[in-house]
Amino acid sequence: MSTTTITETQNAPAASGSQLEATFNYYSLSTAPELDYLSLLNVPVLDLRAKPLSEFTHSTHGFQILHQPLPIDASHASVHTPSVLLSQYYPSIISLLKEKLGVRCAVIINSTLRDIPIPDLSTFDPKHPRPTTGTRSLSPFFIAHSDYTPGAARAHLRAMTPDWFAATGTGDGVTAPADQELFLRLRGEIIAAEDRAAGIKPGEDAGGDSRGKGGHWDWDGKGYEGPRYAMFSIWRPWETVRRDPLAVLVSGAEADGFPYVPLPQYYNENVLVRPPTPKKGHVWGYLSEQKPDEALRRGDGSIRSMCPHSAFHTEEMNDEPVRRSCELRVWCIW
Repeated sequence: MSTTTITETQNAPAASGSQLEATFNYYSLSTAPELDYLSLLNVPVLDLRAKPLSEFTHSTHGFQILHQPLPIDASHASVHTPSVLLSQYYPSIISLLKEKLGVRCAVIINSTLRDIPIPDLSTFDPKHPRPTTGTRSLSPFFIAHSDYTPGAARAHLRAMTPDWFAATGTGDGVTAPADQELFLRLRGEIIAAEDRAAGIKPGEDAGGDSRGKGGHWDWDGKGYEGPRYAMFSIWRPWETVRRDPLAVLVSGAEADGFPYVPLPQYYNENVLVRPPTPKKGHVWGYLSEQKPDEALRRGDGSIRSMCPHSAFHTEEMNDEPVRRSCELRVWCIW
């Protein structure tokens, strides 16, 4: 993939506390026919530790930091053993979300391990980011993005039919039978309430076109009266992060007003963030030396419908070890 780059300094609101500047990759076109155009902008990055971490909440900022002692052995062999993640790590995260957020049920969809060096962005294709060599590992992702649009999140929920737990290996031993039953019941209530609000009549195709047209894809969310739900990503390092940390957009995305283009070819519909307008700059935030007991919860599809994020790198990180981290994608229902 050839990459067109534009480097400039982005005027952005001043950020209080400790901060640095780093280069972020934005998508530079208004549509996404090809992924050949990235704008490299130098933007402020705020250390979230400049404020009490408890001040950051999902309803206001789109992310939240949860504290939990690391529940499994963080060695490479351990985290690359699927049974360890499924039978030990997944249940511990479900318990954490129930305790801290008061959810009625939480179901983990998948996991991603990141512990290999960054790719050469001149040949990196975001449409096909996973390696073809058989490894389960990925490198940090260096393009400003969000994981799902609200319509794509709804598509995922509709794909989680009663046989989903058995088909994905996340049934008994991972998700308790009572939680499976509760999730499927609440899933039915959610879909029925969305269809009523969206004006989709019984028997009609509620999905619409997979490219994002029709059915629940075009619905704006108004009039919904079903259970509250959200799709979260739980991001945590296996060891202290000293290289390529994760940043989240903390200023410039108020009311989901950031410019983006949808990318329907990848995981239903991802979001590539476009450069901010001159009058509305971006400030990103990260946890300096994030520890394994600090789990960062990003949200897509609830009060703040999207949480843009990206890894970033500075020259001072060149000699630090490769970042080792894991992210889980989780459905939560209240």
